[in-house]
Order: sequence, then C-alpha cells, then structure tokens
Amino acid sequence: MKILGHPVHIMLIHFPSALFPMDLVCSFIYVFTKEPSFITASFYAMTGGVVSGWIAIAFGTYDLLNIAEKKKYLVKKVLVHGCINGSVILLYSLLDYYEYKHYPLLNFNENLLLIIKTLAVCFIIIGNFIGGSLILKNKIVSEDE
Repeated sequence: MKILGHPVHIMLIHFPSALFPMDLVCSFIYVFTKEPSFITASFYAMTGGVVSGWIAIAFGTYDLLNIAEKKKYLVKKVLVHGCINGSVILLYSLLDYYEYKHYPLLNFNENLLLIIKTLAVCFIIIGNFIGGSLILKNKIVSEDE
C-alpha cells in the first residue's frame, strides 16, 4: 500500500523513532523541573509511539513474509531488526500501560524510569540503523512496491 508515493511501512517507522526520544526528553525535563505539562507531553508521546509502533510491527511482519520468499539471505537480518524494535515497542507498551494506570502521577523510581527509557531509545536507534541498512544497502524495498 502506498500513500503519497511511498510504502506505508516506510512512513510509519518515523513515528516511534521520533516519539520515543521525545518522551525521553520530556521525562528528563519533568524530573528536573517537576512541571506537570512535561509529564503529560511525555505520556502522549509514549502513547503515540506505542500505537504507531504496533502498526509498524504489523506491516513489518507482512514485509517479513514477502522477504522470506524473495530474499531468503536477508531473513536473519530482518529478524534481528524486528526483534530489537519489537522488544522496545513491547517494553514501551508496558511502561505506557503502567503510566496509564497511574496517570498523571509518576509513582515509581524516576531514576529507574529514565534509565529504562534511555536504554530503550538506544536500542531503537540500533534497530533503526539495522533497518536503514536493510532499506538502503540491501534494497529490501523495491521501487515498484
């Protein structure tokens, strides 16, 4: 499926890739300023990243099925990319659920939360690097898709 000439899944990956770091920045600002608007912005960024992330996973799974047929030699690399990013989406889903249940209060150790979110963002950067390599170097998305 294409929107504005681009495959939908290529467009979707930008949302969690941008919203999770935005969540992290807002979380840091909240911890240092205690300004409630930043924790609200953090929560909304995280929720948007989680929702768009699960949609991207659905499209990625569909792509994996096509790749398994056409480019078998790339399946391992695609699975590594998917496992890394899928794990981050799952972790953020759990954090988002926890914060949703306690919203707007941040009830657990703020330092632990910041460490978890920082590691998750680092892992999504690594996963996205692998995904970018699949697209740019391995030409996993053809022009006719």
